[in-house]
Amino acid sequence: MPLSHGASPSQDPASNRWPPELQLPLACLLATRLLTRGPQVTRRKSPSQRGAQRRQPGLSFRELRPYQAGDEVRHIDWRVTARLGRPFTRLYEEEQEQHHWLLLDLSPGLYFGSKQRLKAQLACELAAALLWRGERHPQTLHIHSASPQTLTCKGSPLPLLPAICRHYLTGLERRPLPTPLAQTLERLRPRLPHGARLTIISDHMPPPPAQERQLRLIARRHDIHYWQLRDPLEADLDATERLPVTGPLGPGWLDGSSPQFVRRYRIQAEQHLALSQARLLPLVQRLTLLDSGQSLQTQWQSL
Repeated sequence: MPLSHGASPSQDPASNRWPPELQLPLACLLATRLLTRGPQVTRRKSPSQRGAQRRQPGLSFRELRPYQAGDEVRHIDWRVTARLGRPFTRLYEEEQEQHHWLLLDLSPGLYFGSKQRLKAQLACELAAALLWRGERHPQTLHIHSASPQTLTCKGSPLPLLPAICRHYLTGLERRPLPTPLAQTLERLRPRLPHGARLTIISDHMPPPPAQERQLRLIARRHDIHYWQLRDPLEADLDATERLPVTGPLGPGWLDGSSPQFVRRYRIQAEQHLALSQARLLPLVQRLTLLDSGQSLQTQWQSL
């Protein structure tokens, strides 16, 4: 069946309630595969490198030790042997497939955007790109939304993409979620396989204490990659803007015409982000900030 006749959210009558710029077509997620297919660079390889390419798949290098009777001749490292004057053998061990768990946060706070797209749109595009990049390994996607769902695949993530589109579309209604992200992490923690990596796509807000506690428990056994999404308006205020807002104290204005207000706004935004990253950096192996005002393609090339 052609993709144009498949489960694209644009075929859903409910999507007609939303303007086109808020839609997330399945084709958009399919296109993110191109980000993970960089140009092939051809390099001359030494004999030892060519030999490594011919070894059995599913093996990874473990150590180099002096040759012993019974070692396979094809595993002798001839370059090291020539340099040291006696034969050395490269030992290998079976590779274990690393299971990748991806937690996509589609909380109402992600449905905000002042420029090209909502943060939730960028989050879905990023999730698709990461799934394409890891398609050689078993992968599990958990979508944190109004109706949470866990999906698993090995190989092409194509079956998972329509679900991402569907949950994104439902999230446009900005309904409160049944559980906070901390509780979702608590439920996922015992399900993570040994050696699995957890990737989280979420907001740039400082994690609440309960969420920070769950991340600390997960970090004891698993690598965590954390992607933070921030809208340009959450970082700085355009000097020409005067925007109406509603806060805990009632309605008010973000007055970009006041240099003093703009300066205070910028300082508080920087302090806010610094606090968030100070809490996360000790817990994660990788922390990346993306700007929803720029395309994923532009930012992906600099990662």
